[in-house]
Amino acid sequence: MEWKNKVDECCADELEEIIIDNMKAGFFSNDKIVELCVEHAEDYYPDDCETITDEKFPTIIQMYREKYQNTGKQVNFLKLDAAFHNLWKQGIVALHYAGYTQTDGFDDCNEVCVEREENGEKIIGCCFYTIQDLGHILHDESTLLYFSFGNYFDTPTAEEVGQTIHGK
Repeated sequence: MEWKNKVDECCADELEEIIIDNMKAGFFSNDKIVELCVEHAEDYYPDDCETITDEKFPTIIQMYREKYQNTGKQVNFLKLDAAFHNLWKQGIVALHYAGYTQTDGFDDCNEVCVEREENGEKIIGCCFYTIQDLGHILHDESTLLYFSFGNYFDTPTAEEVGQTIHGK
C-alpha cells in the first residue's frame, strides 16, 4: 500500500499489524483503531507523525477494512461475552482484550475491582484474556484462547474462582 512507502518500515509494519489484528478481532470501531494507531505512532515514531497524520488514518483503515472486515455473526464471541456477563453477576471481573501481557491484564482487572468495590459491589476474583492471547489465534499460532484468572481474598481461593469460571 502506498502509505507504507512514506514512513519508517518498522512503523508501517507495526501500524499495519495493529489495524489488521483489531479488524480481525472485531472489537473496535474505526475511530478507536485510529486512536490506537495515533498513540502508537506518537509514542514510538514521532518523526513519522508529520507524514502520517490523524486525517490519513481513516482512509488507510478503510482500505484494510475492505480486505479484513469481520463480517461473520461472531457467534463464538457472543457466547463468550454472555459467559463473561454471567461472571460479572457472580462478582468476577471478566475482561476481554485486557492489556497486552498477563501483568497488564491483572492491572486492568485490579483497577476495575477497585472501582466496583468503591460502588459497594463485592468482588471475589477476575478472569481475562490478553491482546497477546488473542494474537496467537489471529496469527494462526493456536486455535485455543487462553484465560488468566485469580482471586482477590483468601476465600474463595483461586481454585474455587477457577471452578466458578469453569461452571462447576
